[in-house]
Amino acid sequence: MHIKVLSFEKELFEAKLIQRERRFFIEFVDKNTSLADIMAGQYKSEFAHTNNTGSMMGLIKKGRSILLSKSSNPNRKLAYTLEAINLNKEQENPLWLGVNTSVPNRFLQKLFWLNAEYEYALLPFAKDFQQIKMEAKNGESRLDACLLADSGQRAWVECKNVSMVEYDAACFPDAVSERGQKHLETLMRLKAGGDRAIMFYVVQRTDASCFMPADFIDSIYAEKLKKAYVRGVEVYAAVANVQKDGIYFDGYLRLAPCYF
Repeated sequence: MHIKVLSFEKELFEAKLIQRERRFFIEFVDKNTSLADIMAGQYKSEFAHTNNTGSMMGLIKKGRSILLSKSSNPNRKLAYTLEAINLNKEQENPLWLGVNTSVPNRFLQKLFWLNAEYEYALLPFAKDFQQIKMEAKNGESRLDACLLADSGQRAWVECKNVSMVEYDAACFPDAVSERGQKHLETLMRLKAGGDRAIMFYVVQRTDASCFMPADFIDSIYAEKLKKAYVRGVEVYAAVANVQKDGIYFDGYLRLAPCYF
């Protein structure tokens, strides 16, 4: 399936990456700036915001093409936001990797709204649910969404953005995630209490064939995910294909059988 799920207010425009400065700033230049000029420091640069707090391991490379969105808010300190990075050296055939971490929640919500139109193929686990509540609280815990059915059944969903691929497998996390570990504990508790519990990974790239936990980065998270899966927490890895005009749903990755 290749279905447009999210649209950008304006088509994204292309630039070239210089560096990540501190945690939330990306330095960039005009897309026509040559690599020779970039390496020689002969350019005029601007800055964009990135909301991705992960390591973005292996992604921040000088001269790479990037996609930026521009905010319509005139009072915003930085008008631009980093949306995607091109992983392909061939500029004519870009492989965009989405790095905006606000996408997974919006992607899930829009898939829910579109689900019935596509005979529940977009979110198979949501077929029997009529409502979705984002940023849902359960006691002292907060999860990204809760699906509600007229019958009273609930399904709790935690979304994660996936940007790393190793050996053809999309992997999460790309840095040790104590917060992610706590989310898995919460989902196991909710499942044990009689609700459905779902981990929904949004893979913002199209070059993986399966999904697995990144045990080589966070072994504790990987063990907890395997434990959660055995205890009935459902795991899905949806492919979000980022293009200049929007983000498309490209189906689901299989789960790596050595972990699930």
